[in-house]
Amino acid sequence: MRNICILFLIFFTFTCCKKATEPEVPQSIQVVVLPGNTDATIFWESITGYSDSVPEFNVYIHDSLIADHIKTRQLIVQDLSENTSYNAKIEAFADNKKIAEQLFQFATLKNQAPLEFAVSEIAIQKNSVLLSWSESFDPENSKVVYDIYINNQLKISDIGELKCKVDGLDTGTLYSVQIKARDSAGNTQKLAFTFKTILVDKSVLVHRFIQYQGYKREFAYYLPSSYDSSSWMPLVFSLHGANGNAWNEIGSSYYKTVADREGFIFLMPQALIGTFNGETYYQWNAHYIFPWDDVSLLNYLIDYMFTKYKIDLSRVYISGMSNGGYMTFFAARGLQDRVAAIAPIAGLISANVFNTYSLNRPIPLCYMHGTADNIVKIDGFPSADSVIGFWITNNKCSRTPLVTQLPDIANYDNSTVILYQYKGQTADSEIEFYKIVGGGHSVPGVETGANMDINACEVIWSFFSRQSYPGHSEGKIVDLQ
Repeated sequence: MRNICILFLIFFTFTCCKKATEPEVPQSIQVVVLPGNTDATIFWESITGYSDSVPEFNVYIHDSLIADHIKTRQLIVQDLSENTSYNAKIEAFADNKKIAEQLFQFATLKNQAPLEFAVSEIAIQKNSVLLSWSESFDPENSKVVYDIYINNQLKISDIGELKCKVDGLDTGTLYSVQIKARDSAGNTQKLAFTFKTILVDKSVLVHRFIQYQGYKREFAYYLPSSYDSSSWMPLVFSLHGANGNAWNEIGSSYYKTVADREGFIFLMPQALIGTFNGETYYQWNAHYIFPWDDVSLLNYLIDYMFTKYKIDLSRVYISGMSNGGYMTFFAARGLQDRVAAIAPIAGLISANVFNTYSLNRPIPLCYMHGTADNIVKIDGFPSADSVIGFWITNNKCSRTPLVTQLPDIANYDNSTVILYQYKGQTADSEIEFYKIVGGGHSVPGVETGANMDINACEVIWSFFSRQSYPGHSEGKIVDLQ
């Protein structure tokens, strides 16, 4: 029994000595860091077994004590370097005894440039340009200002508005533009494009970008020098062909010359990219196979221009070339309560559309097509004769036309023009068919290699100028975006 007591005493003494020489391991601390660019907010959990009023904390960054004896479980660390990794440690004490600690790492963020933005309008005149753009935002919520560069020269700086006018430009000159959105840290987001000043004093050429029915759409229009906000002015649409570019084409369009002389607003919208017959390019939904609604867009643009300018809604006209010619026919059906006359060139009605095509009123038609067109064949299905035949029936015209062989003014173009005129009983029944004998897939009078005996823009405007539609639907005031 004595031996057992001695062994127990030895074991107890050894155990106590071991506990006295081996310190307790401090608890770990759960840490969360919310980094900024040059600061960080550090949060940590409470210490198990202690009320929040007991522990005190020391915080180290790279082994340097930055806060000691703090009672809160949150610390904001400032004056850090951007985009930098840091080693840190938190120690907790109670009764001068370390009860918990935690090593951890965090990294500050890189100051980001302002977010992307987009041009919304370019309004060009002879010696100036008015620029408008969408707002850019800084991820760090600092103020964003804008700098405007023309041909790499700073013209305007530190503006907070989303538009500016640059004066003192040369007439008929191509300019490069950079709009730079700049945050307080000096980071920039750039937007670059080009434009060319126009030649006619007081006229304006506008390139506009909008969101419509979930798509980014754009259009260009020409406001002639004769525009007067006190008088009403006709509106002429021109629809480009497949893979066309409205902004480039309006810059060289002869319609601008006619518009300045005759006094109408000229508008060219831009089609979207779609795939048809295995080919992908910018094209109108004239075959009714794409999810977007181009007729609705044209309808909106009529109201857009009516809202912004004094548009004579009884004198709205649509013309178009090739795929734009198809779209002109297609739009006539959907906009027959708004359009006074149409003038397709080298376009037909898509077969799937023609099967159910109908109109509820006469619509004046001026039509041009070349007999040697190998892209949109004049005798395709439906043929030009079939389309003209439909129009003759719809407009209640005589089927016997007045046929005129036009003078072969340009005998070098290997083509001539025969004009077929169909007359009806009413003013809105007029049909003119310009058959370009030997002509190809081109716009007469304005394209290289085209028939030069007539000028399509002059002929079409002469036709349009005789047409009006007093029974048009009322215009709507719309958001100009």
